[in-house]
Amino acid sequence: MSTGIFPTQLEDSQIKPIFKKGNKTEKSNYRPISLLTSFSKVFEKVIYKRLHYHIKNNNILAKEQHGFRNNSSTEIASYNLINNILKALNNKMWVGGIFCDLTKAFDYVNHT
Repeated sequence: MSTGIFPTQLEDSQIKPIFKKGNKTEKSNYRPISLLTSFSKVFEKVIYKRLHYHIKNNNILAKEQHGFRNNSSTEIASYNLINNILKALNNKMWVGGIFCDLTKAFDYVNHT
């Protein structure tokens, strides 16, 4: 860990296709899942804990960041968004938004 280099042996994994939805005969309806070794998972946990500690102690993430955080969820993010929109409308302010549907975003990643 002190070198900052991830051991190449730990990068090996088994790739298994997991069905998402739709027609089971279409390969685009499956997503690849990497099965890692136990040691890789432990190593990953150690790195995660160190990184999380650093991010939390240095107050790096904005309070509006809801993904990958404890005690936060899409429900809280949705509530905050709706609450802010309603406050703006009550104050006779203009409200606009851009929304992106990322449902199929994973399908466009080059997995090779």
